[in-house]
Amino acid sequence: MMRVARGLSRERIGIGLGLAVSFAYPAFADPVLSENAIEVKASEATRKLEPVIVVTSILPEDPARLAGSGTIIDAARLGAMNARTAKEVLRLSPGVAVVEEDALGLKLNVSVRGLNPRRSSRTLLMEDGVPIQPAPYADPSAHYYPPLDRVERIELRRGSGQIPYGPQSVGGMINFVTAPAPSNRLARLRLEGGERGLASGHLALGFGKDSFGTGLFLTRKSIDGIRTGHDTQVSEAIWRTRMSLDETQALDLKIGTYRETTGLTEGGLNQARFEADPYANPFKDDRFELERTSGALSHIWTPGADLTVSTQFYATDLFRASYRQADTSIDAMVANPATGCTGAARTNYEVFAPLCGNKMRPRNFEIRGIDTRLLWATDALGGDLQIAAGARTHVEDTDRKRYNGLTSVARENSPGTLLRDHNRIETKAHSGFLTAAWTSGAVTVTPGIRIEHVETANTSFTANFVATGLSSDTSETTWLPGAGIVWTPRESLSFFAGIHRGFAPPRPDRDLDPVAPFSRVKPETSTETEIGVRWSPSPENRLEATVFDMRLEDIIVEGALVGGRSGSFVNAGKALHQGLELSGKWTLEEVTFLGAWSYLATARFESEVDLGASGVRGNRVPYAPEQMADAALQWRPFEGLELEIGVNYLGEQFADAGNTRVASADGLLGIIPDRTLWRASLNIPLKKSDSRFFVTVDNLTDEVYISSRVDGLFAGNPRIASVGFAANF
Repeated sequence: MMRVARGLSRERIGIGLGLAVSFAYPAFADPVLSENAIEVKASEATRKLEPVIVVTSILPEDPARLAGSGTIIDAARLGAMNARTAKEVLRLSPGVAVVEEDALGLKLNVSVRGLNPRRSSRTLLMEDGVPIQPAPYADPSAHYYPPLDRVERIELRRGSGQIPYGPQSVGGMINFVTAPAPSNRLARLRLEGGERGLASGHLALGFGKDSFGTGLFLTRKSIDGIRTGHDTQVSEAIWRTRMSLDETQALDLKIGTYRETTGLTEGGLNQARFEADPYANPFKDDRFELERTSGALSHIWTPGADLTVSTQFYATDLFRASYRQADTSIDAMVANPATGCTGAARTNYEVFAPLCGNKMRPRNFEIRGIDTRLLWATDALGGDLQIAAGARTHVEDTDRKRYNGLTSVARENSPGTLLRDHNRIETKAHSGFLTAAWTSGAVTVTPGIRIEHVETANTSFTANFVATGLSSDTSETTWLPGAGIVWTPRESLSFFAGIHRGFAPPRPDRDLDPVAPFSRVKPETSTETEIGVRWSPSPENRLEATVFDMRLEDIIVEGALVGGRSGSFVNAGKALHQGLELSGKWTLEEVTFLGAWSYLATARFESEVDLGASGVRGNRVPYAPEQMADAALQWRPFEGLELEIGVNYLGEQFADAGNTRVASADGLLGIIPDRTLWRASLNIPLKKSDSRFFVTVDNLTDEVYISSRVDGLFAGNPRIASVGFAANF
């Protein structure tokens, strides 16, 4: 007989090699109960192990009774559009906007429902359920996500019902579910080349059997980039293995190394330079380097038919360093009469950038954690009850340094280089949650609560070139309740509603200035409400509509945005975000239409911002477009051949809290106009083999558009056309 927890349904999704991934989650519960699962078969007389594949998911394959909004982008969708970067895929989800910064989308700037997109610091990013930001509590600025070559599924949670996951639960969650260790022979190859020097290769090799499997996943990518000198190289190696210990237990081990080197600059253009050449780059000596080593060990135990216990141990070491040419001598830290760096203004930076030295920001991040979760199914009060509970201990050690160099190519050990700032942030976080999903007839109720306790020690060794020895300690405990309800009058139709408290950890100052007052930052919290409906008359046809209300309190922003000193964070009052989201898929024979539309009716400051900035109450939040849309038309004239034409629209945005409409000469202020991008993808199968050729074109019309005004004007990706080959051997 099949041994799974009583009352738990099993879902299977196909992946690239025809394997099956087993999920276990409550049949009619909110997907917050989705956990690692082990599937074991046994006959009446003897037990025989079958292939075990471990996957951590935050959404079920079938979201019919999900008490909140979510989007699943599965392997079939990823394959049809041949996306190169996560930003192209995430735009398929309603409520999600992505600010482009680099050609490979490595610097994810995700905005969910109008929240600040900068480095996705208000969106929790996960890989197989494990947070992947450098320091999810102290410094959640995103610099990494797994290459799509080994991603089998992307899941997005946008609103209510995020209680089992954290720390970021204000701006939604994105989970990349990656390829598991194989259960039979694995040999997969994907090659792609195209415009702007695009070259990409992925190789997966491995083998497996009933109780054991192991695989190696290798990726290499390079491209010239958006701007001149933006050349980028990325390489990754992942080893993954699984093992069944007995009929109730399994282990899954994943170890990886990742490296990025790029000419990426964070210095934008002024208005005149942008109009002359939007892809110009005066900062040709800017570099960014990243090295990441990670490991995760999962243990899954099913001691009884109604009980599953999963435990994950995870660790990540990440080093990143940015080397930025100084573009002004106004900053006394880089003014240098000996090199001619005097009297420079930002509009003169093409002349002064080579003279004003550079600023270096090497940072080391170490995170360690253990996360244990329990899933129990039983009968109670005349219905089915599923209980999920979990606890996590998570520690972070962040070492931050800033140097100033005398030349544009200086490094930490170059003659004349000075240590400007050095501080260390140590974070200990303990969290736990308890949720229940009770189903009776057509109604499912899902109450729950989460607790976050965060302790931070911030030590400054050097500030503004002066030895300091300052330190500050903070401790915060936050309770986060939530509840949801789903009514399913018939199998194809469900109505849902949910409410929960969101949480973003307090941000410690990046540097402690001895002459500035210490700024103690409280957690950013929110109250988020959703009401929605889903209709799915068939597996190939579905529609979903969601109305949301998000009320933010103690918004955390960089001090520099509101008149404070650089490197500090402050709480900045309240904001209100309200809107409507629609998404759907409809198939008529060989033609399929997919679409997502968002109307962010309200995204405004509800109070004046602290530290002297005035006049922002009632203004629209920066980088919060009123409307967003994505649509695609797929045509399959015969089996295997796929043609897709897609379009993505992003409405106009303000670049500052003052809602300045007139463009400033330095490029920092002004409207970011709306833009429309077309794309096309073609898959051509090869007869008598499991392989295909593909053609992909992004920004089909080669539209020139403004992506961002952060630190000046940035252009989005120009047209990139590519051809490729993918095969399973």
